[in-house]
Amino acid sequence: TGSSTSKGAATDTLTKQQNKDMDKDNIKQVGSNEEQKENTRWSDESASFHFTTDPDEAKSRDYRNFCIHIFCTRGSAHFRALGKEWDIAANNCLVLLSNGTLEWLQKSDDFEIVGVFISNKYLTSDTPDTNYFTLGALSVMDDPVMPMTGDDMSLCLAVVDAIKARLVQHTHLFYHGELRRCVETLMLDLFNIHSRSVSIRQTAGNQGMRLFRAFISMLESGKYKQEREVNWYANKLGISPKYLSEVCHDCSNHGASHWINRFTTEEIARLLHNPTMSINSIASLMNFNTTSYFSHYVKDRLGMTPKDYRLTVLGMKHKE
Repeated sequence: TGSSTSKGAATDTLTKQQNKDMDKDNIKQVGSNEEQKENTRWSDESASFHFTTDPDEAKSRDYRNFCIHIFCTRGSAHFRALGKEWDIAANNCLVLLSNGTLEWLQKSDDFEIVGVFISNKYLTSDTPDTNYFTLGALSVMDDPVMPMTGDDMSLCLAVVDAIKARLVQHTHLFYHGELRRCVETLMLDLFNIHSRSVSIRQTAGNQGMRLFRAFISMLESGKYKQEREVNWYANKLGISPKYLSEVCHDCSNHGASHWINRFTTEEIARLLHNPTMSINSIASLMNFNTTSYFSHYVKDRLGMTPKDYRLTVLGMKHKE
């Protein structure tokens, strides 16, 4: 009887141990599945990219926080962006740092493009460490169309294909690194092409560049919505307004006022594209004392009043 009891106790102990081991295996399996799901969720960067051959998708508000790259492979088009009108043709690349103001005015029947939209959030975290990004990006605000050779176009499109291929390789051990490397390659190729077509000064010393980038960072943060006097920015940087303008001119061929007005004008144009916002509310948001002064400012920089801009450019009825 004692032996039987001992065997039973041993069997119970073994069964309990087996159950514990099974529970541990199940927990490990569940943990592994959850970890795999979590890794997949964090690894998938597809939401930061969009590829298209439809030029009209570049107008979608879904991509208003994306940097738009449109490679024209065939034909030509006439468009309006950043408050001005431009032309794009085969072997040109259109770069818009933020979407929301693009309007196609005319497209040839054979107009074909390859569009690559990359979220500004992703680009901000993956910008190549070079001063040229700041200088080149600001230059693109003045002229968003970049001429290329046929070889340039082929090279860039090959990199675009590489980005698309890397984007879906979620199980790659170095997924993020390889994807970033491809995006960085595209950015550096575009910087190189852009440097050949646009004269950009890079002679400013480190101190001058540091001040210029600090000034632009304030504008990028939206300070221009409330402050449009050079004095305000100079005081924040601890320098004189004259010196700030000299630094800006040395770095970009433009004074401080130019960049304040450039950021302001682009934002106003973007807001005027929003049919839910009245002209009065836009003037208030941009800290203009009166709607009359706001209208004068817009006409001076966009060539027409806010009312006419909406009616002529957007086909929208006036909204006070």
